[in-house]
Amino acid sequence: MRPVTSFCILLLAVFGASNSNVVVAHDPSQAQWFSVAAAEGKSAAWGRWAVDGSGTVPEAATLAIASDSRCSLYVNGQRLLKYDVFPAADGQVSARVFDVQPLLRPGRNMVAVEVQGEAAGATFGVLLKLVRSGQSQVVGGPWKQAPAPPPVGWEQTDFNDRDWKELKAVSQTPPLAATVRIPEKTESPALKRTARRSLPFEFQDGDHVVLVGATFVERAQLSEHLESVLAGTLGNRRVTFRNLGWSADTVFAESRGIFDAPAVGYLRMVEHIRAEEPTAAILCYGQNEALLAGMNPEQFSRQFGQFIDELLASGIPCVVVSPHQLFPAKPPIPSPARFNPRIRLFGEAAGSVAQSRQLPFVDLFSDFNSSMQSVNAVLHPDRQGLDGLADNGMHLTEQGYACAALVIRERLLGIAANPAVLQINVPSGQVEGQGVEVADVNFSDDRRQVTLKVRPATLSPLPIAAQISVAGSEKPATALVFADSGYSALRQLILKKNELYFHRWRPQNVTYLFGFRKHEQGNNAADIARFDPFIREVEQQIQQAQQPQWTTVTISLSATAPK
Repeated sequence: MRPVTSFCILLLAVFGASNSNVVVAHDPSQAQWFSVAAAEGKSAAWGRWAVDGSGTVPEAATLAIASDSRCSLYVNGQRLLKYDVFPAADGQVSARVFDVQPLLRPGRNMVAVEVQGEAAGATFGVLLKLVRSGQSQVVGGPWKQAPAPPPVGWEQTDFNDRDWKELKAVSQTPPLAATVRIPEKTESPALKRTARRSLPFEFQDGDHVVLVGATFVERAQLSEHLESVLAGTLGNRRVTFRNLGWSADTVFAESRGIFDAPAVGYLRMVEHIRAEEPTAAILCYGQNEALLAGMNPEQFSRQFGQFIDELLASGIPCVVVSPHQLFPAKPPIPSPARFNPRIRLFGEAAGSVAQSRQLPFVDLFSDFNSSMQSVNAVLHPDRQGLDGLADNGMHLTEQGYACAALVIRERLLGIAANPAVLQINVPSGQVEGQGVEVADVNFSDDRRQVTLKVRPATLSPLPIAAQISVAGSEKPATALVFADSGYSALRQLILKKNELYFHRWRPQNVTYLFGFRKHEQGNNAADIARFDPFIREVEQQIQQAQQPQWTTVTISLSATAPK
């Protein structure tokens, strides 16, 4: 392999071949120099630096970086640069300096770099300064280099890099020519900070939304009414969703630890959300915490607040959703509803965490059961109350998720969970729509039925309420018309997309691909990224399918037709 890239741990440095022409503005004797070779057949190199901090986060921390080639930089999974270049002017290259203090944690932190160089080579260097007890210090340590192009997740803290080779410092400083200037002004790690959102929430074109939570969020994928109902409001806006729910999870991320400690699972959760680079994160926690013996709302609030603060440090706007009420269960199953008073406390705690950070809060607990009954009566007129909404009072059925999705849509987006309305005036032969467009109206000669085309403003499982007025009747009769204007096709595409994405981020053999047994099958980890083009293809289909289509319906008027 040919050497193309070199970098320094402490000070802005020089590396590469004939393109190694950078002078360090500071004392070069403080630097540690490294030379690395590109991965076989690539003009790129990947490096990781595990920064072992103390038990506390420093008072201040800045990270400076410069390069004469395309460079990507990550700190604890947060991308700060993406193939950025550093133009030279008047014999100087200006570094980029980031305030990384909000991203650092007590203990182990990860700095990761990818450099894309030309055939002649590339230059790269980094300087990390920490302030503790008012004293500034430059921090160094050993780097590791990828022996081959790494798989997805290589930049994250818990990535298993034991097969990466150690980088050893070179004894001779490379030739120096141009000066690197480190500006005093620092940049926020939240480079693409999105404005905070408010309620009613409005999805914006280009939004990338992550849904994060425990069982309620993960199980939504089994029916996928939740995402389908939200996508059905988008029209021609391009919005993508990622479901990162994990059953039995809490804000401490016990379930996500897999074979590691919960603390590692928590890092995975935060850094996976950062890797998605979302424009919004919808977070739903509190139910499992309420059911844990020994957990109190104050402990939950502290951990939930820490979690949200880490996302806000990355510029990710958050929306907090409370846990929902549980339903009574039929004997002999003990009724989960007995836990509702405690769940209410944790829902209120989640609301307080959101309020203290001026974040939107969706109260899914208050009047949830009565709202579910109302929606259920519309979707399933033959069923009463909470019948069919949950198998055991806790885990929603497909029917339950269809109702819950409409309740969430109402409380998150402000779109009422009511059917669109057709006003059919039989004597005049006029049809008007509220929340639905109407075209090609054709009454039969005996006025006993009408055929027309309809297109609702949004896609959902809700029917259309036909209000039929006839001569001599003071009050219109109402009939429900279930006209599928594309909702079923949209839901099937979203189910397909979410299955692909689930296998992409949670492969069943994750331990062999990325974990402590990667030495057995780790070479197959590169295949995980091959899901991405399939996911993008389905998302293009979703963007088309989420726009309501014209549907022809025939409504019987025989029961109300004039005699």
